[in-house]
Amino acid sequence: MKMSINQVKSMIFTTLTKSMPAIAFFGRMAFSFVFLITAIQDYADHYGGGAGGPLEKTMGPAVNVLSKYGSKALTFYFGMQVVAFDVRLIEFALISAKATAALWFIFGQSIPAYFLLVTQIFSTVIPFPTNLNDFTQNLTLIGALLYYIGLKHTIDNLDEEKNKENETEG
Repeated sequence: MKMSINQVKSMIFTTLTKSMPAIAFFGRMAFSFVFLITAIQDYADHYGGGAGGPLEKTMGPAVNVLSKYGSKALTFYFGMQVVAFDVRLIEFALISAKATAALWFIFGQSIPAYFLLVTQIFSTVIPFPTNLNDFTQNLTLIGALLYYIGLKHTIDNLDEEKNKENETEG
């Protein structure tokens, strides 16, 4: 039995079309797994040794000085008491936001991709990376997220156009 090229193309197209949602799901799982592992690693690095993470090491002394003298100035001039501020809360918020968005990203929405993008930008820019390899890996993840967001936007626009065409025909 001989198959023509058109039949082979049709068979391949049908197979890819039916298996594409599963392939996309596993791709999103693998991509979100990277962010989940980095969130777990960040948590272990920041809270495992007790020394804090890079944000606390770089911004912690400045925030402590500002809150100490700012509190004194506000209390003296305005009578307001400033609550002590811990930089580790910001680090914990960034880590938990990254882990939550990574788990949420599996379901294929674009909102978690924006959350991941924001957390990745903050974790790249705020604690200035001293290791060039870490910096380039963070930039690579930012680029991949931007690519995903653009691709998701394009696919959503194509689906909207297709639905409009189907409504006008029916």
